[in-house]
Amino acid sequence: SDLAGFGQGRINASLRDVGVLTDQISGAFRATGAASLDEAGNWGIDATGTGPGGLAATVVGQIGQDGNLAIDVDGSAPLALANAALEPRRLSGLANFDLNLNGPPALSSLVGQMTFSDGRLAAPNLGLALTDIGGQIALTSGTAQINLTTRVEGGGGITMSGPLALTAPNQADITIALNDVVLQDPDLYRTEVSGAITLNGPLRGGARIAGRLELGQTDVQVPSSSISSLGALPEVTHINAPADVRQTLGRAGLLSDGTEQSVSSGGGRAFPLDIVINAPSRIFIRGRGLDAELGGSLTIGGTSADVIPVGRFSLVRGRIDILQQRFELTEGVASLQGDFEPFIRLVATSETDNGTVVSIVVEGPAGSPEVSFVSVPELPQDEVLSQLIFGRDLQSISPLQAVQLASAISTLAGRGGGALDRLRESIGLDDFDVTTDEEGNAAVRAGKYLSDNIYTDVTITSEGDTEINLNLDITSSITAKGSVDQDGETGIGLFFERDY
Repeated sequence: SDLAGFGQGRINASLRDVGVLTDQISGAFRATGAASLDEAGNWGIDATGTGPGGLAATVVGQIGQDGNLAIDVDGSAPLALANAALEPRRLSGLANFDLNLNGPPALSSLVGQMTFSDGRLAAPNLGLALTDIGGQIALTSGTAQINLTTRVEGGGGITMSGPLALTAPNQADITIALNDVVLQDPDLYRTEVSGAITLNGPLRGGARIAGRLELGQTDVQVPSSSISSLGALPEVTHINAPADVRQTLGRAGLLSDGTEQSVSSGGGRAFPLDIVINAPSRIFIRGRGLDAELGGSLTIGGTSADVIPVGRFSLVRGRIDILQQRFELTEGVASLQGDFEPFIRLVATSETDNGTVVSIVVEGPAGSPEVSFVSVPELPQDEVLSQLIFGRDLQSISPLQAVQLASAISTLAGRGGGALDRLRESIGLDDFDVTTDEEGNAAVRAGKYLSDNIYTDVTITSEGDTEINLNLDITSSITAKGSVDQDGETGIGLFFERDY
């Protein structure tokens, strides 16, 4: 309407589906309000809007004839609205905002704060999920003062604080503090990290990333592979993959051209790195007969485009167990390669009765190390292991000892229990083992559960001696045991055991 040169009107607008902005929420957004023009040529605005997922806003204020703003904006918004810019990461939760625009329409005119509650960030490409994201971001003079806390879903917590410029090149001075944060790959490692990382400089490129991190107990599991006897699986080639499949492959970094647009740096300068990782002890490497402890420190240097790890973790103590024999480790190191997978080298050296110096070497990426046996003087690897385990050459060991030898090699190579396990499974036993005494005499032990609480095993030596054992679990703490051998010698006992 128009009255004496002044005007006023109603606003009624809607967006059919905010799902065009993110696929995590859907529904219509509707806004209503009024606008009026005063005699000085200033527009007054009073409007409200509501939408799905907690989306709501109230806008009250004035737009001056000179273009300056004096507007209050209050409300809330689902964090999922930012997901289109964060792919493949996913953000959820709610942000409440209380903002004021005073001055020209620019970020420097924006003051107020945003508060966060119950936020969650999933980063599948990093294997992390952050929950209970909370805190606030205060806005003033073109700068955002960040003060956020979050809990890591796997364990521990993170705080982030410091200023960030809202305009290019987005100068930052941010500190990220980690408190017992659990990082893990369920098939390879688990560690707890504490310390702080600083980000200083322009986020558009060139900001320096530095800090010092302390590792708590770190467990690296050298895995056995159920497919290693068949060799590595061939690479999968996707032929004529549709756009959505290519997008998923790109997010996982599996496209043949290596592109991953969603996490690109936008062509900005790389970030210089200076991060010290310290762990004086308690880095445990276990699996395939290995039990080693390492310690030390390393520095992550270079840049985000060319990461250069310097330093390594060295052996504190350790051993390799093969066929009930223990060999102390004499050398051990672990370092990081470019893909950040631990690279290990563990060596146990021993001297046999005939003077041959034998070394067992486990070396390679922690997920798939290679095992080799070397000797001075040089011998074939199976001959080396025979000398090491049985103290005799390969032609002098018994057939059962040959089975043991094959099983030991299979275990060290990552194929599980090898021949013994396959034989045990094929004949339906719960336990099957071949042992050797100090004189080199072999014995076979076979065991089977007859019921949930009755277990029996039979031991037969290479000299023909036999012994039958029977265990009866009366309760969870009381067990009756009996035995009889080929000469009729018997024994019986009652055992009490309790864990504290």
